[in-house]
Amino acid sequence: MKRFNIISKTVLLGLFGISMISCTDFLTLYPQDRVVEENFWEDKNDLEGVRYGAYKQMISTLSNFVAWGDIRSDAYLYNPDNPESSKYEEAMMANPDSTMTFYDWAGVYTTINFCNKVLSHGDLVLERDPQFTPTEWEQMRAEMVALRALNYFYLLRSFKDIPFTFDVISSDEDVRIFGPTLQMDVLNTLIADVRQVAGQGKSRFPSMNDTKGLMTNTAIYALLADMYLWRSALREGRGFAATDVNSDADSVIYYGQKSLDALAKQNEQITASTNENTGRRVNKKLDFGSGLSNALLIQNEDLLIDYNSNSSYIEVESYANIFQTQNSEESIFELQHSRTDDRSNGFVKSFWGYNADKKFTLAASEQAIKNALGDLKDKDCRVWYSCQDEQYMYTTSRETNSNNKGGLFLVTKWLDSDFDRSNGTLYTDIRFGVEETNYCNWIIYRMTDVMLMMAEAHAVLGNLDKCKAIVDAIQKRSMLDQESASGLSKTSDNTKEKCIDLVMKERLIEFMGEGKRWFDLVRWAERVGGGSNPDPREPQYTDGAQGVKDMVNNYLAKGSYAQYKSNLVSRMKNRYGLYSPIYYREISANKYQFPQNPSWNREKGLP
Repeated sequence: MKRFNIISKTVLLGLFGISMISCTDFLTLYPQDRVVEENFWEDKNDLEGVRYGAYKQMISTLSNFVAWGDIRSDAYLYNPDNPESSKYEEAMMANPDSTMTFYDWAGVYTTINFCNKVLSHGDLVLERDPQFTPTEWEQMRAEMVALRALNYFYLLRSFKDIPFTFDVISSDEDVRIFGPTLQMDVLNTLIADVRQVAGQGKSRFPSMNDTKGLMTNTAIYALLADMYLWRSALREGRGFAATDVNSDADSVIYYGQKSLDALAKQNEQITASTNENTGRRVNKKLDFGSGLSNALLIQNEDLLIDYNSNSSYIEVESYANIFQTQNSEESIFELQHSRTDDRSNGFVKSFWGYNADKKFTLAASEQAIKNALGDLKDKDCRVWYSCQDEQYMYTTSRETNSNNKGGLFLVTKWLDSDFDRSNGTLYTDIRFGVEETNYCNWIIYRMTDVMLMMAEAHAVLGNLDKCKAIVDAIQKRSMLDQESASGLSKTSDNTKEKCIDLVMKERLIEFMGEGKRWFDLVRWAERVGGGSNPDPREPQYTDGAQGVKDMVNNYLAKGSYAQYKSNLVSRMKNRYGLYSPIYYREISANKYQFPQNPSWNREKGLP
């Protein structure tokens, strides 16, 4: 991606000097003198400065996205040896409170406001700058509409009902007027907004960093598929007509396939070779294809060769290409981290990173992995990277780490590693303690994510064979012995509910440590819905209590928190318990307009 060089005039907007002194100025962009600001927008460079600023701002919020989307799930344990883990422990035990700083959504609204700034001034710049073409503005507009929607989508999945506006916020007074907009209303608006620009963005940029690091058409289609999948769950759990639920599921498949097709075109390569007969240099296009063949984009050929030849050390190409090489053919949208631009992803090391002094916060739940894979656990290479026992973690020098005690399982997919099958040891070339590992990109969407969205939608529609075929294609890539792993989806998975569960299990192992699992569980619970009481804010619907109870029984209580089952059910009790508390400063700043999530109506240590 281009360096985030915000041109000097951008200082007038205070893009990177946003004051956070008061409780109400989380959306403020200076100056508040609108006349001065309007004079700022002269040419497309001004738009691009703020546009790139939106991406840089979003990077600063990633740790919150991961906390909201992952830590409460069945996939992790907290590390008792790290004092930092205690701030997440309460949330994992269904005891969150609104003073926890990782519930502060201020930075996300700043990203949204950057997008609103660009979108509100594009037409003005188009008039002023003759070098800025209507096509360029259409493409930039599509990009910013989608990036804004993506940030709102994180908020509505995390907090349910949220402040919502497409207007530029310039003062504290602008913020005070906001009350909550219902989740479904926000989602309906976002889907309609993004549909209007679908296909109008860029298909690719000159550089691979920009192609994978900005919102292309490929990413826009993936976002639409994701939002339709969420709405299908909300509609099903609230008793909408089956035609509405199925229509959304159809849209997941439609936009998912468009994303995969666009990804295939994006990944087309031209390679040069010499014709043996003529001696002339010829170009050959490599077409990666789409659909189920996409699961083989990042093949594990060496893995299978090493396995079949009884090699001592086995390399896993897919993990190396996706997570260490960065911007791979599988990637759809990943936020770029760069030492040059001081864009670090230190939160990855903080959550899952391996160090001898055990600084990581979260460990993988071995029980959850076993539940997800069953008897395939010893055949699936993803287990090495998603659930690696720390007592078997060594450096390439093969020296033993005498400081670790074993018993905790680490997510190590960002490390360059190979597996010693003779003693079950994962050898790593580098550790998260090495500075270079702070700059791995963070993947928002990748190919297998879209494929599993489509698999879930097929299950909803009753297309069970199509659902299982997608899961099989993804699983097969990671199997050590593909012959014995054929037909991975059990024949007993012959109902909609069992196929959705199959997808849920596959998503757990495939996306371990990628910030998605809690959102998956919330969507599952919302799809079940049910309950005997009316929803506190939408009394025309039930409160979703049955879905919460079933999710705890089927997932959370089968993972690492079985002993907390009664607490999980009693604390979460209805759909509002699936969502996060509103940060207490927002409550105090909007005391009469914005109510707390009814499940978390307490502030620890506050009156």
